Parts: sequence; C-alpha cells; structure tokens
Amino acid sequence: MKTKPKTNRNSDTATPTASVTDYATTAAMDAWVRHPILGDPSFDTFEKLGDTVHVSQPPYEWAVNGSLFRDPVGGAWYYFGGLYPLGYAMGERDGKKSFYNFRIFQSADEGRSWQDLGWGFESGFRFDGHTAAANHYPDVVMTYDPDTKLYWLAYDWLNEDCSWATAHHPPEKTYDSGAAIAYATTPAGPFTRLTSPIFSNLEISRKIGRFTRAYGTSIFKRKNDWLALTLCDSGEYFSWGLLGFTAPSPRGPWSAPRILLSVDRGEYYPAPVEFFPCFAVGDTVYAPATALGRNRNYQTLHAAPLEAAHAPDAWTLTGDGNAWHARPLPHEHYGIWGQTYHGFVHAGPAGEWLTVMYPSRDERGFGTLSVAQRPWDTPHSDGFTFSGHEGKSVVPLMRAYKRFGLRARFVFTGTVEVAFDYHGVLGPDKPQACAEPSAEALTDYLAVRLSGETFALVSVRRGGAGEIVLDSGTFPRTTDAGGAGGSNVSLHLRVGDGRIAFEINGVSRELSGPAWPAGVAITGGPLALITHEYSLLTCDEFLVDGEEIPCVLRYDARDALLGAGQRSADWQAVESVGLTCVSQHAVVRSPSDSPGSPAVEMYGKWNVVGRGVTIYSPKSSRLGVMRVVVDGEYKASVDLCADADIASAPVYACELPPGRHSVAVFSEQGPIVLDVLDVRTT
Repeated sequence: MKTKPKTNRNSDTATPTASVTDYATTAAMDAWVRHPILGDPSFDTFEKLGDTVHVSQPPYEWAVNGSLFRDPVGGAWYYFGGLYPLGYAMGERDGKKSFYNFRIFQSADEGRSWQDLGWGFESGFRFDGHTAAANHYPDVVMTYDPDTKLYWLAYDWLNEDCSWATAHHPPEKTYDSGAAIAYATTPAGPFTRLTSPIFSNLEISRKIGRFTRAYGTSIFKRKNDWLALTLCDSGEYFSWGLLGFTAPSPRGPWSAPRILLSVDRGEYYPAPVEFFPCFAVGDTVYAPATALGRNRNYQTLHAAPLEAAHAPDAWTLTGDGNAWHARPLPHEHYGIWGQTYHGFVHAGPAGEWLTVMYPSRDERGFGTLSVAQRPWDTPHSDGFTFSGHEGKSVVPLMRAYKRFGLRARFVFTGTVEVAFDYHGVLGPDKPQACAEPSAEALTDYLAVRLSGETFALVSVRRGGAGEIVLDSGTFPRTTDAGGAGGSNVSLHLRVGDGRIAFEINGVSRELSGPAWPAGVAITGGPLALITHEYSLLTCDEFLVDGEEIPCVLRYDARDALLGAGQRSADWQAVESVGLTCVSQHAVVRSPSDSPGSPAVEMYGKWNVVGRGVTIYSPKSSRLGVMRVVVDGEYKASVDLCADADIASAPVYACELPPGRHSVAVFSEQGPIVLDVLDVRTT
C-alpha cells in the first residue's frame, strides 16, 4: 500500500457538505486529467521491495530495461537486466567495440537479496545465412514450458555492425536486427540460441505500416501454438505499437507480423506510449506501456485473452494512468525510465501479489534496476503522487469553480504549484518523443507556488502579460519523517467574492481585488497541480468545497498530431498561409502536399475524457472539407470553404456519453486545419 505523507494537521474549519469533494480519494480519482505528456496523478499501490538490485557503472551506464521471472520449478526469482552504454551508443568507445548485453541476477529469498550471476550470452553467434555476428542482445523475457521442461528466452538481437543510421531500414543482412529465441534447462543458462530468428527488421520493416523497426519481444505458450508480442516504432513519426507473431512451437516457423495496437485504432488510445515487456496472469495477457514524454510519469495497460491475443479486436484498454508513482529517492531521480514494469502474480501475505521489476536513472543519469510489489486485487488506494522529472508536469481537474475553498495536505520536494482559475491550452511542446507540456499549457492561471520554505502567490497570464507575483513569504517547514527531505504542508485556500485568502502551515495571508495589479481577475476555471523539474508531490487530502461551474478544457493541434502518429514535416504552420487561429500551434495539411509514407494517412486525433466536444477551424477559399470521426464512427463532413478568410471559430460540436473518447479529423477534400478542441467535462 502507498505510504501516506506525514503532514501537519491544523484545526479544520470547513464543514463538509454535499458540495465537498476530496480529490485525493479513489472515489474521485477519475476527475483528474491524465495524459502521456502532461502527467498523471497516480493512486497506485506499488511500493519498492528491498534495495536497488543494480546501479549502472561505465561502460554500461544505462541499465534501463529488464524483466522478472519466478521459476515455477525451484521457486527462485530471476532478474534479467538489459545493459547499454550511455545514450544507447553503438560502435567503438575508447578504442573498443561496445555491445548491448543482459545480466542475470538471482534471488533465493523472494527479493530481499540478489546474487549477480553474470552475463547472459557469449559473443560470436551468427544466424543462418548471416556473415555478421549478432553480438548485441540487450532485452530478454523468459517463459517456462512444463511439457518440455525447458526455459525459453525471447531476446533482441542486432548484428555487430548495426548503427542507428541503419536501424529502421537495414540495407543488408550485415546491419540487420530483430528478435530471436534461446533455451536452457535452468533459468540461469547456459543457453542454446536457435539459428533462425522470430523475425528480422530487414524482412519486415516495410511491411508494418508506419512502423519501421521492431524490438522488445515477449513469448507465451498457448493451447495449440506460441505467441510473440513485440514492440515497434516508427522513427520520425514518433509513434509506437505492438505486433503479434504466432508459431506452432518456439522453433517456428513464425508468421508474418500483425499490428495489434497502434494510434490508428478508432477508439481512445493515449499516445505516445511504448510497450515492453508483456506478462500473463492466468488466461489473460497484459501489455503495460510507459509514456515517451520527457517525464514518462504516465502508464497505460492493455489486456487480451491469451488465446485470442493474436487478433487486434481482442485487446482493450484496462487502465489509463494510475499505474505507477515516482519516489523521491536518489536511485529514482527520473521516475520510471526506459521501458515499463514487468513481473508475475504469486501467493503472498494476505492474498495474491503482483511483483515487478522497474528501471530508472539516478542523479548521475545512470540506469538503476529495482523491484516493487502491490496487492494484485488492490491496484489503487486513497492518496496520490504527482511528479515532474526532466520537465514540468501539469494536471488540471475536470471540474471548474469560481468561488471555492480548498484544504490540502501533502508532502513535496522541489517546486510545486497549486493552481486555480486555470485556462491553459493543453498539449505538448512538440509532436515528438521527449515532449513536455507546452508554454501554452503552463500559462493563464493563478497559483500558490511552494519551494523549500518559501511561498508566492502568482498570476501567470498569456498574451505577453507574463508572471506577476501578488504576494510572497516564508512558512514554517517540517521535514517528512520518511527521510526523503520533503516538506509537510497544510494548505487552506479560499477564493471568491474578489479576494484570495490562504494559510500555509499556520501563516495566513489575504488579498482583495482592488489591490491587485491590472489584468488580474478571477473568471472561474479548474484547479490544477504543477510540478517543476525534479519535483514531487504526495497528497493525502485535496478537499474542495464550492459550487461547480461549467468546465471546458482546451487541447491544441500538436496534441492531435501526437495522437495520430503524424510526422511534423507533413504539416505546415497555419500562420504561414495567413489564417487566424485560436492557438499559435495550429497546422494545415492538404492531400496534395508532398506525401509521407504511403502507409500513413494524414489526419489529427485527440484522445480526451468528457461529455461533449467542439472543433475549431478557420474558413477560407483555400480550404476544403473536413471529415469528423468520433470513437471510430463517422459524424459529419464540415465545409471549411468561404469566399473570404474567417477567423477560427466552432465548426462542429456534439454531446457524448461521459467518458473516454477519440476525436479524429481527416481531409475529405482539399486542405484542412488542425486548431483546437474544446472538451466539456463536468
């Protein structure tokens, strides 16, 4: 269960009524926005088990992937850590060739201590028909076959002359890569590598749509065949997916790949996220995925019946965020980093437990490998954690207030903001990997900002107004008893009737409207949380007392490009054609423009949660017809043509059942514009 923060508890002054909601409880956890780039306030129950298993050192500074296996025969646990040079470097380093490899760790006491068993494979192996040795083999996943009593290991492979220049489209076998299988009679090896791989990227990289490279494979035995699930990526489209292969046995022959999960699914499908590894529990296979944002503090979880998992329609999104929380530990400075968590379910104290490995990076940027556990049937509990790492994170509530009272108790490290009257435009700073919230997502709000022992009441506005400090000071700081050096905070905030009053650990301030600088006004909007770089907030109370007003969240065009796996080069900044849009990041696309990959359709897709949407676009004689598709179903064809240029305004709106939705727009005829999408949430 999640460790609760030790906070100051000043006397409570608010009287709970029917209008009071504590947004730090699981009953209200779905009221927060969750987003692969913006961040995720997680209510998960994972807790670290024991000490860090491995801390990277040169020349393998990045142990950032791995898998965890429980031997059903002997009961020992095995940790397979994928070790890379810093930055996934390939080739020579200090006059020597550096190769990716994996290292094996064993625990005989259920994760309390670990023994390093050394490297997994020896170098020099060549596949049939290859003249180059497959000397890179970093990421592995093990499974056991009770019929043959063999341990089967799926692993990545790259020929020793591979480079990132040839990874996506190998020109010949010398530069090939893919996935393959080895077997052994014990989990620790020695391993015999099969001479034919599951696949090679030379053979499949032009046969899987937008995807140009596959890697990261997990294999599963089924009743009548074997299934391989493989991560794939798309290079400059910055999109990731999951492939499926089948074979009568691990020795093959393996089928052609089939795309199982990708942004082209019609339903709500948060992106970008990266699958690997997958794991099975009973008759169900799970594919967790980590966001590819700069912070990676967001997860998804897809699942399918194991026997049907070779079919795309069998997969459903069972979890959106709320799967993992960062910890303020030196070995986890970057939160979860690399691939995602992986493990097994087993009997433990008071029921079944999910035990997983997870990768991170320490304060040096070097990889670390650890283990965590949670009760299998209790994935969530009251209290959430929200973090920023390499970039800021921002998460609004999907509820808006103009007059309200807030009582919050939390522990924080770094710099955090409790924002209100939030009107930022949600989206990434770029439609690429390693994106962070855009400048527009981090403006247009008021906030109490906390850092160390200091506070500031700030107004951050768009349109060149910048940031105004309305008040500042210090507050008594008590250190979290958990030992991470965090500050305990009890915050009371009341907003409305032209005044802002707040109390932080007993220090009280009040401001009224006449004393505010010009341009500062409270118009009513959601509350939000913002964490700065390498900052973390763990909250056990976020109680809001107030009357809700209609809430609208606005998403920008770059969010739609990421959601559709689009290449930036295939879209043009709308300001270059002189049209007036709501967002400065609007883009225009025509089917007659220079095409990208013929396998990739040019469109935009927002993945949102709400009960209604409104699409904005300008109109012009230079524009055509936009096709609107919601949750995979055609809704309307919108004519964007007009005799004169018309500034962006609503062109389509619809009501929807409350919940998750996808909103996609395509060019039906001529150029279309992606501007902003308004989502009604309350």
